[in-house]
Amino acid sequence: MRYATDIEVERAIVHIVDPRQRPVLSERALPLEANARLATYFADHIGASLRDSIARAARFVDLDTGIAATLCAGVFADRTCFVEVSRKLAIHLHDIVNGDGRIAAGDLAVCIYRARDGSGVADYLALLKIDPSEVLLHKTVHDDQGNLYVDFDFQANVLPTARERLQKCAFVRPLRPRPPYDMMVLDRQSGPGKADPVARFFMDAFLGAGLALDAQQRTDLLYRGLVSAQNRLRVRLSPGQNETLRGAIEQAIASQSINVDRWLEALPLPRADKEEIDRIVSRDLPDREFEIDAAYTQRLVARRRFRGDYDLRVTVQADHAGRVIRSVTRKDEAGRPPYYEVVIHTETWDEIVR
Repeated sequence: MRYATDIEVERAIVHIVDPRQRPVLSERALPLEANARLATYFADHIGASLRDSIARAARFVDLDTGIAATLCAGVFADRTCFVEVSRKLAIHLHDIVNGDGRIAAGDLAVCIYRARDGSGVADYLALLKIDPSEVLLHKTVHDDQGNLYVDFDFQANVLPTARERLQKCAFVRPLRPRPPYDMMVLDRQSGPGKADPVARFFMDAFLGAGLALDAQQRTDLLYRGLVSAQNRLRVRLSPGQNETLRGAIEQAIASQSINVDRWLEALPLPRADKEEIDRIVSRDLPDREFEIDAAYTQRLVARRRFRGDYDLRVTVQADHAGRVIRSVTRKDEAGRPPYYEVVIHTETWDEIVR
């Protein structure tokens, strides 16, 4: 989901949510067919926000009774309720921020967009809180049938881009059957050490969601993904590159926190290899920047485990792995399949029943 491509906004609607006054609710969706620039603006922000390293996987706390959860599920079940659902989401957001002068007025944009994720194409729902901007100015308009809707004007001679980062947004996946995580959430005011309820209103109160993964789960998925990536790359990496990658993995897992993007950028391997590592790690780990669970790491890396042909298993204490496994050499001889020659030094070699 994070690396979605071919993003196309199919429907979008905007409502004005100001905690100091009643919300302005659109009665119809935006005419995107007449405003390709605005559709591109939304698509660019969706792509940039999904790829942002602080966007995190989240799940609705209660899929059956949560306000945002049931409304989002309703859109996926029946597109004809899109306008009605978006209005209810705007009212729900206004009820939360009503009268709180610490929360800035803004617009809630609700979009149905289609994107390619890996080899498949699916529809998603974007909830974007757009803060006041000197570049993008909202206005109220009536169509030929008298329906009011909120539209945008672009400031003359200024091209707004995704570099003007959104502060709060959520990208919801189809919820039936329920996926491992329901959405990606980007909230620049919420995170470790930010306990202010004003900072948490979007994730907690509006979405009714919580993080899908805790520190231990992220640490586990990171380590498993990195080890799997090295297993995949081992054949094409030189011995020196393999040692470098192993050292980088150990350094990553021993850190207090990690930004996967920066870790990959610093890795001294060819770009194609780094992209392969990224693909394997991201397959099960949607989060990019998080704290490492130090206590769990100690248990996770206490032993190194290796597997070979015919159920061959070798387990060794990590602190002594280099002393026991003295060398691993890839052999490629004519007339036989390639194989590994592993040299083990041990003072005992006993057969055990279990």
